[in-house]
Amino acid sequence: MSSDEKASPKKILGLIGIYIAIYAVCTALFIALFHTPILANMKVLMYRGIGLLIIAGILAAVVMGVLRKFWKFITIRDIIMVFVIFCCVNMVIFTLIPVTVERSVSVFMLSYMDENSDQKFTKDDIGEVFTAKYVNDYGAFDKRFDEQLVTGTIVDNGDGTYTITDQGRFIVTMFRGVAKVFNTDQRLVYPNEN
Repeated sequence: MSSDEKASPKKILGLIGIYIAIYAVCTALFIALFHTPILANMKVLMYRGIGLLIIAGILAAVVMGVLRKFWKFITIRDIIMVFVIFCCVNMVIFTLIPVTVERSVSVFMLSYMDENSDQKFTKDDIGEVFTAKYVNDYGAFDKRFDEQLVTGTIVDNGDGTYTITDQGRFIVTMFRGVAKVFNTDQRLVYPNEN
């Protein structure tokens, strides 16, 4: 690398600024895509989010590629890094917050209590509300069951019965491994043993 090609502190700060600007703009785009019909036919939030994340990540890389034409100090490595950083950071945020909000019993329970904050509840009261609203009215079980059909972890046998697939067994094996490594509640992955 010649002395002109070496990155000066000004170029390094400029590159960091470019990374941050592209990350911020493409994150806003990623969020905005959820309010469009793009991939709306994907009913599983997690899958739709991954698809939209890849679309926004590719756009981030394309923008960095265009900027490379004007600023020669941007390398192919920077283009790849923008894509990887964008996708990795946003995937963590997406799975920790929106996916949790969509699936969380705790979020439902606290939200219900907040909307009815003029009342006091017993544990049984909240349990009844959870069963009546979350499970029955909102179809929480049906939604999760249908997701398993869509993802191919269970299969409809055509006679009103369902069977776990090899893909489903593989996922259960992974979940059990994670449960052991992180010492989580084993009853969720071994429901018959506890």
